[in-house]
Amino acid sequence: MQILTMIKNQLKLLFNNRIAIFGVIAAPLLLTFLFSFSSGNGKTNLYITDLDNSVNSKQLVNMIKNHKDINVVSLSENDLKKKVDNSSISMGFIIDKNFGDDLVSEKKLDIKMLENYETGDGALLEQVVLSEANTLKKVTADSKTISDGLKISNDNVSKQLFEKIKGNSNISTDERSLNNSQKKQDATTVKLIGFLVMFLWFVIVQGFRTLIEEKSNNTFERILGTPTNYTKYLISKIAATYIFGLIVTVIILIAGKYLFNINLITNLPAEAVIFAVYLFALTGIIMIFVPFIKRQQSFTILGAILMALTGILGGSFFSIDEIASGTMKLISRLTPESWAIKSLNDVFFNSAAISSELPAIIVLAAAGVLGLAISYVSLNIKIKGEKA
Repeated sequence: MQILTMIKNQLKLLFNNRIAIFGVIAAPLLLTFLFSFSSGNGKTNLYITDLDNSVNSKQLVNMIKNHKDINVVSLSENDLKKKVDNSSISMGFIIDKNFGDDLVSEKKLDIKMLENYETGDGALLEQVVLSEANTLKKVTADSKTISDGLKISNDNVSKQLFEKIKGNSNISTDERSLNNSQKKQDATTVKLIGFLVMFLWFVIVQGFRTLIEEKSNNTFERILGTPTNYTKYLISKIAATYIFGLIVTVIILIAGKYLFNINLITNLPAEAVIFAVYLFALTGIIMIFVPFIKRQQSFTILGAILMALTGILGGSFFSIDEIASGTMKLISRLTPESWAIKSLNDVFFNSAAISSELPAIIVLAAAGVLGLAISYVSLNIKIKGEKA
């Protein structure tokens, strides 16, 4: 009962700093808005693998490139499958080896779509690819008919027909307001997840701020001189900070639902477990530094550095898997954000079960346990030194 009273008192101290609470709630929401909606005029990436590598398949790729709002990214078949499987990208297209032969016959064009999860972009890009493929097939058939009838070069006829339709694409992503709205919603969801897990660092730092203040104003020494069990006192601090983090997380998720019209509560048990174990990991990691820092300013600076560095490397701003080398990907896996973001994306977009996210849960839980163990040993050494 005593420890519950201590936790209650610590929570009152945390919620007294209303400006800091407003900041940690508003910051991820504001960044989500700025990053998601300021990039609304950017191009949509279309990932494609050309196994046919023929004149016809290259022509199809060029026709897709003519869409001013689509950026075509060519990948090998293995890279494309790997990125789709690990949720780095939502979908991609494979032009099979028989594409050129099928184009001049009555067979169905051999284009495969690999999709990990449904998005507005995926539905739109699929229509763009299929539309351009059908256009290519019609132009190929028409050019052959014209060239045979007029006894002229089929290549010249095809070239003139393609020049005529160039820039006159069948589908424009700008004109699809419904799908464009869905695209913004998907992008906003991804950004909110990234910025939320990043700013939870600052939430935990804010929670342990009083521990640093107690050392700077000699309250720490006075507490050691009282009958109060310091271990219980420390547990109350850790528990209050953890609860504080959970409350802030719930508030941001609810605010995201009403501000951005996105529903992040789709698989509550799995989401709750991942957020809980992620907060536990951050709590343990931050506690490692508490015994060694004496000034609140230094602690705040440390928290800002950890938040920014791990946020960038962990994928809060952009997907590391899409742009980084193998070494950077390995470094990214050392950040708690990387594990949390991937697991949360799997849960939100793929409705993944808790069992499929066990590796991430185990890694994050282990980080939290290890951090708290190191901190406990360090604090005991410091307490013994103070008492001596």
